[in-house]
Amino acid sequence: MNDMAFFLAAAERGFVFDVDDLVDSLIREGVLLPVDWSGEDQPGQVAQFVAGRVAAFGKADRAVVAAVESAAREAAGADLERGEHVPAILRAVDDALAGMGLALGELRSGDDTYRVGVMRRTRASSRAWGLDRPSPEVLYTIVCPCGGMNVWQLPKTEAKPVDGECDSCGLNLFDPAGTPIVSMVVENAR
Repeated sequence: MNDMAFFLAAAERGFVFDVDDLVDSLIREGVLLPVDWSGEDQPGQVAQFVAGRVAAFGKADRAVVAAVESAAREAAGADLERGEHVPAILRAVDDALAGMGLALGELRSGDDTYRVGVMRRTRASSRAWGLDRPSPEVLYTIVCPCGGMNVWQLPKTEAKPVDGECDSCGLNLFDPAGTPIVSMVVENAR
């Protein structure tokens, strides 16, 4: 719970949270916002959430809200690939919050949903929940000749995959030596 306190404004410190389901409690109370990797549910979702959280931290003047909305709108309108808009929006909003002593943090859970919240910008909060905190996992992706995308998300301490079949067509994606039959993309998990 101590680390989660970064996301709470002073007036919210008395909230009673279900300790067994703390993240869901924070989402229900509007302290965290889940955003799918593929994009906002509706345009401006992140900016609207952040404006409300900025108010909870006592920083809500119209210039602050306008800066956040403008940054989010500009990032959302950029010509980016699918899946790149949400990180761009989050970074732009975080930059807009910097001058107020606030930051946008992401609570990682190993799935494809961003769980973001606003917090006071401190060295400790940045280390704990910064948007650019390195992931301890790696994504390995092979696009099968049939077009099916096959992804393995493994801890950095584990070896890369050397066997497996396509989830779509059942084709073995590796030769007997463990080499992928087509190129494998390797990237840090977010």
